[in-house]
Amino acid sequence: MQMRRKLKPGLLSLILLLAMSGTLLAGTLFVPNFSFESQVTPFADPRVDSWQKAPQPPTFDTNVFGAWDNLAGVFGNAPSTNADYIDNANGNQLAYLFSYPQVALFQDFNSTDWTGGPPTHAFNARFEAGKSYHLTVGLTSSREEPLTPGSTLLVSLYYRDNSNNMVTVAATNVTYDTNVFANITHLVDFHVDVPAVKTNDAWAGQNIGIQFESSIISPALIGGVWDLDNVRLTETIDVPNFSFESQVTPFADPRVDSWQKPPQPGTFDPNIFGAWDNLAGVFANAPSTNADYIDNADGNQLGYLFAYPQVALFQDFNSTDWSNAAPTHAFNATYKPGKSYTLKVGVTSSREEPLTPGSTLLASLYYRDSSSNMVTVASTTVTYDTNVFANLSHLVYFEVTVPDVKASDPWAGKKIGIQFQSTVAPQLIGGVWDLDNVRLMEVVATALANPVRTNGRFSFTLQSEPGLPFEILAATNLTQRATNWTSIGSLTNVSGATLFTDPATNFSQRFYGAHQLP
Repeated sequence: MQMRRKLKPGLLSLILLLAMSGTLLAGTLFVPNFSFESQVTPFADPRVDSWQKAPQPPTFDTNVFGAWDNLAGVFGNAPSTNADYIDNANGNQLAYLFSYPQVALFQDFNSTDWTGGPPTHAFNARFEAGKSYHLTVGLTSSREEPLTPGSTLLVSLYYRDNSNNMVTVAATNVTYDTNVFANITHLVDFHVDVPAVKTNDAWAGQNIGIQFESSIISPALIGGVWDLDNVRLTETIDVPNFSFESQVTPFADPRVDSWQKPPQPGTFDPNIFGAWDNLAGVFANAPSTNADYIDNADGNQLGYLFAYPQVALFQDFNSTDWSNAAPTHAFNATYKPGKSYTLKVGVTSSREEPLTPGSTLLASLYYRDSSSNMVTVASTTVTYDTNVFANLSHLVYFEVTVPDVKASDPWAGKKIGIQFQSTVAPQLIGGVWDLDNVRLMEVVATALANPVRTNGRFSFTLQSEPGLPFEILAATNLTQRATNWTSIGSLTNVSGATLFTDPATNFSQRFYGAHQLP
């Protein structure tokens, strides 16, 4: 897929190659100085760009502990100069945070940093209704200044109320335990999750805040240092009953909340196959009661779908479910221009009712036209192959991707629909598909925008999800094989919008591409 932009006569032409390696699993939100790479320091520095520190509490004794400002900062992690090198850090620096009550680093839309200047508003993510949020941070202790077992660090997502108070939305209290942190030169990831934001939630539409705070209470735990790195904040579109956890059942149930089934086809014979409604539903996956336990399922249940033509589960803004009640409109995602979408689902076969090799399942993203017909936007056909599904107690993930949505696309602005449908040939009827953990991601579509030529030099803005590495390619002939394009630079699109200037000058025509690196 290509986009070409013609400029004024005599200027350059611009082409974007959507040659991507790797698939984004979620929408990555830009967190300034997420990896604590600035201020740059060869050893340690209390100045931390973009992150604000909590004020000094009145009980703090500087004669005992030194300057309050020194209890949090950044430090270098160069392997050649640091015997305590942390082997899975992102970049060359990490943050440190002393284990003392109320020592903290936080960041939101209106926070400042050590400079004392006005807020930059660089961190501008909001809690959006219909989306869920996932914060991840790598943690360990300092080997030189180890924590006392039992020391705690509160990792939280918050918003500010009308009085500017920080109100916690979700938090995880991390406890230092030498069994968990067995190797303190290796970061351990911890998470904070905010489930689907509802329109009536107090934080809906509010700016997101992130905080790391020493939460020890006992004076006996004062001392030692937390090391932090690689703060990642992602958002995912909420798909109601994405993990098939309801209706709750001890065994199996054809009632599936939020998901609709197609009507029974005229060719279906209930005398042979039983009730049509029973060919799709949910089932329990408790390890204590299920010898065929699926080891990487999300939650305690999965969906099942019989390999018979037209058996399906689907969901969109106007779909219903077994209750036959009016649509709840809970699934309210829309195809937005400038975004791309990836659907991901875990699939396997039932061990008790295995599929016949060659059986197929169509996973698709669709929209409804003006006549309410389901129109496929993108799909993936999953074929049952025992080489692919070698272990039926383990889900294999498959993806459906809708690339850059354009304003002229028929689906632009339409509600998103998801469907899983058996497309098995008649001679292969029989067996069951197991489904779980349906995830829908909305990400910024990679694009080259805002082309400018100044003094013979050509510049453009690379737009993408924040933090992705790219190689910039160029050619003077559009028909030139992609392998023969010239690499003219590499960059990491830290903020999601990075200006790139071609070092060459005075080309009458040149084409450009952005190739995402692994």
